[in-house]
Amino acid sequence: MSKLKDKLNHLEKDKVKKRWETIDSHGKLSTRDKLEKLVNLSLKRDKIQKTKEKKEKSVLKEMPADEEDKNKGLIIREFSYPLNSVFGKFKLAEWQTVSPEQLALIFPDEDCEDASPMKLLFFDTETTGLSGGTGTIPFMLGFGFFADGFFRVKIFILNDLYKEDAFLDEVDHFLESQPFSATVTYNGKSFDFPLMETRYILQRKRFPLLKRPHLDFLFPARVIWKNTYDSRKLGYLGDILLGLSRDDDVDASQIPMMYFNYLRSSAFPLIQKVVDHNALDLVGLAALLLLAVKYQENIAFTDDEGEILGTAKLFEKCGDFEKANQLYDILRQSAARQDIITQAVKSLAVLKKKKKLYKEAAELWQMVSDSSDHRVVRELSVYFEHREKNYVKALEYAQKALATIELTNAQRKDFEKRLDRVSKKMKALEKEE
Repeated sequence: MSKLKDKLNHLEKDKVKKRWETIDSHGKLSTRDKLEKLVNLSLKRDKIQKTKEKKEKSVLKEMPADEEDKNKGLIIREFSYPLNSVFGKFKLAEWQTVSPEQLALIFPDEDCEDASPMKLLFFDTETTGLSGGTGTIPFMLGFGFFADGFFRVKIFILNDLYKEDAFLDEVDHFLESQPFSATVTYNGKSFDFPLMETRYILQRKRFPLLKRPHLDFLFPARVIWKNTYDSRKLGYLGDILLGLSRDDDVDASQIPMMYFNYLRSSAFPLIQKVVDHNALDLVGLAALLLLAVKYQENIAFTDDEGEILGTAKLFEKCGDFEKANQLYDILRQSAARQDIITQAVKSLAVLKKKKKLYKEAAELWQMVSDSSDHRVVRELSVYFEHREKNYVKALEYAQKALATIELTNAQRKDFEKRLDRVSKKMKALEKEE
């Protein structure tokens, strides 16, 4: 018990420590029951806080500044969010304390160690379709960035399809006017960036954001919240984690129709909700990425053990095996959900194997050997064949996989080959005796 408390106290903040100490005074509760009560208490208090914040945030957004240039075929809308605006648990001002190294933990595959957090550019598009290709036009380009004590949102709207060239020139001028350090998107690698590259090529230009690092937060978000929420859509996460209400939000499937109706009538109110939707996505993306950074800073900020597991996986991915091992071990000992415990044990076993602690890894795999994961059974068969020379055990695990686990053809052939090899080794030993 004391060992588990030491680990939790080391990771959590003062308010969480006080809650733990209060709960821990009830000696009749098991460690798991205490942890579950701690999580539920935190969730309840956060829900009350989020309700309060939703009411307050309705006054945070300033009136948009309008700019229209019919010759260039565009309209520009601008919004400002003060840095003391609260989204979820944090103020946007917390971005001022984020370091490039913390970003690198979230995006280990990207070259962002020199990316200044306060010079990030958050980017999102609204388009005439979701299929991509040359027939899909990004008619609304939204950019979020920090400037003059605010989080600014600048949205460019194409109001004449025949003036896309001049429209992109105006966007280029904006992008070149400020020293942005990197671009942050949500599914930008698969959708926004390829689409923008296509449009620029058709206009015989080069998409200027290609010059900077591109940080697509969709992939880290899937890791962090995979075991907590069924959906990892930006709007859903923004609503449930940040209190960004989507009650009056526009249905994404209706956006192309709303835009074409606007082009026919020139009545801007027809796309006002689309503008609001884009601005909300940008500030939500900035706040959600900040939340992920805070999770890695201290797991006391998380509300669910699934989020702790996701954070541990990010640590593992970026090569911080010590921190990952620490979080996996806490989950193994104290998680309430069996699926979380199973995943934590498997991940711990993988880390032990990387350190060549084969016996410890095997002991962990044996704890979850009843799962239907063929990789666990294979690891145990390999361990007993090559490390322990216990061919009986190696044979048992290979047979178990073939008899009880649903395998692909390639996996089945692998186990059949393993079974045949181990059987031959056993026969050779019998002849020697």
